[in-house]
Amino acid sequence: MLKWFPMARLIFTDTDSLYYSIEAPDVEAKLFEHRDLLDYSDYPVGHKYHDPTNRLKLGKFKCETKGASIIEIVALRPKMYSILMRKDADPASETVEKQRIKGISRATAREIRHKDYIAQLNDPVENYQINRRIGHKAHQLYSFEVCISCFSNFSI
Repeated sequence: MLKWFPMARLIFTDTDSLYYSIEAPDVEAKLFEHRDLLDYSDYPVGHKYHDPTNRLKLGKFKCETKGASIIEIVALRPKMYSILMRKDADPASETVEKQRIKGISRATAREIRHKDYIAQLNDPVENYQINRRIGHKAHQLYSFEVCISCFSNFSI
């Protein structure tokens, strides 16, 4: 990446993802020049960079936003981040949030918004969420309710 964009900065990584901040005139056009290394199959069919050539090929990089622009990222620690982005590649489209918070059920995580990540970044405090799940003990099904610390052990 630094070969193509010397001023690129790595923002954060996840298990199988790299998020870069790149300020350049037309990033997509420059990346598309190297499409032999990239998988553009998830882009909408009408998009000018849609290319199914490398669909599902191992070792190819893929844009997780499918051409939509990212507005803001808050990454607190591994497996705990929030991304505010456009709904699609149209710059006038509405904004959507994508969050990841390990150890919290999806139902509970749906209640946590991008603004909560920003608040935690600016003023780190212990936050607790009720995590409900179904489990078993000795072949008997039970529903469990556990109070889990969402943003614990976070310091700037």
